[in-house]
Amino acid sequence: MPNITIEQQTLLNLLANNLFGYMNELPENIDFEKLLKESNLQAVTAIAVKNIHLPEQLKSDSLFLRLTVNSQVFSHHMMLHEILTKAKIPYTVLKGAASAHYYPEPLFRTMGDVDFFVKKQDIPKAAEVLKQHGFQSFEENHICHIIFRKGNIHLEMHFEPAGVPNGKAGDIVREYLENIVERSVSVKNELCTFMNPDKFHHGLVMLLHMQHHLLSEGIGLRHLCDWAVFVNSFENNDFKKLFKEKLQNIGLWEFTKIISLTAHVGIGLPYQEFMGKNTVLAKELLTDILSGGNFGNKDSNRVNEGIFISTRGKNGVARSRPVQMILSLNQIIYANWPIAKKIKLFLPCFWIVAIVRRLYRECTGKRKKTKLKTVYTNSKNRKTLYQQLHLFEIE
Repeated sequence: MPNITIEQQTLLNLLANNLFGYMNELPENIDFEKLLKESNLQAVTAIAVKNIHLPEQLKSDSLFLRLTVNSQVFSHHMMLHEILTKAKIPYTVLKGAASAHYYPEPLFRTMGDVDFFVKKQDIPKAAEVLKQHGFQSFEENHICHIIFRKGNIHLEMHFEPAGVPNGKAGDIVREYLENIVERSVSVKNELCTFMNPDKFHHGLVMLLHMQHHLLSEGIGLRHLCDWAVFVNSFENNDFKKLFKEKLQNIGLWEFTKIISLTAHVGIGLPYQEFMGKNTVLAKELLTDILSGGNFGNKDSNRVNEGIFISTRGKNGVARSRPVQMILSLNQIIYANWPIAKKIKLFLPCFWIVAIVRRLYRECTGKRKKTKLKTVYTNSKNRKTLYQQLHLFEIE
C-alpha cells in the first residue's frame, strides 16, 4: 500500500476539524492546488476547505461552485418530493439529502444524483407521473433502478438499493427492507423537504452501497464522511443495540466495525466500543480508500480489478480470482444480452462477442487499454484486504 501524502493527511485533518470540532492546524507551505485536487477526487471539497483561507481564484473555483451545485441538487430533492407527494406515491430518499441530514451543515455535503426508493407496485405510476412532468426514462433493464432525466436533473428511481447480495443474506436483507417506506419520516430544513429513512434503514442502505462500490471501482472519503457523521448521531451504546444482531444475520457486522474504526483513525469519528481495536486493518482500508478516490476516479484500472474481486458485491469475495472473473464476465454478458441468461447455450458465443468488442474499442481509442498484468496483480492485494471484512459470511 502507498504511503499517505502530506496533502492527503492535511485533508483528513481538515475533515476532522469541520465534522467533529478538532483543531488540527495546516502545515506550513502546503500546496493548495494539490490539496484541492485531492479533495475533488475524494468528493469532499466543500466540507474540507470551508474554514481555511485559500487564494481567491482557487476558492471561487472550488467552494463556491460546489455549493451552487449542492443547492441545485437539494432543489431537485424538493421538486421530487412535491411531485410524488401530490401524486400520493410513498417514497423515501436513498443517500443524498438523507446522508446530508447528519452533517453539521448539510449544504456542505457534496451532492450528486437524486436517488429514491418506491415500492415495486408503485413503479408504473411513479414513472408515468415523472414522464408527465417532462422526464425521460433510461436503463429500463437495470438491476435495481430506472434513470429519469430532464435537463440537468438526474433522478434514479430504485426498486432495490444497490449492493443487495445473492443467497440467504440477500433474502434477509429484502425482509429488512420491506417497511423502509412505511418507516420513513418527513424532514424539512432550510434547503428542502424530503422523506428520510429511519436510522436502521439508512444505515443498512449505506453499508450495502459502500461494499458494492468498494469491491469494484472503490469508494472515496465522501462515503467515509457520510458514515462517520451518521454513526456520531448515536449516543452511548445505541448504535450497537440497533445494528449488531441484524447485521450479524447478514454478514455485515465485521465490515461495519472496521469501516467505523477507519472513520475514527482517519477523520476523527469519536471512538465507540463496538468498533474494536483492529487499527492495522482500519489503516489499510483507509489507504485503499485514499488510493481509489470517489468511485475510483483516481485510478481507472480499479473497476477492471473488481472483475477479479467480486460480482459488484453480490457474492462477497470468497471465490478464487479466475472463477470470479468468469462469474463477473457472465454478469456483464447477461446485462448486455439478456437472452444469454435464458439460453445458456449461447453464452460462449457472447463471450467471443464481448471480448472482440472490447478489443475493438481499445484499438480505436474508445476505451482505455487494460494493463491486464497490473490489474491482475493489484486485484490480489485488494482481494486479500477485503477478505478480512468477511462480507456476507453467515452461519
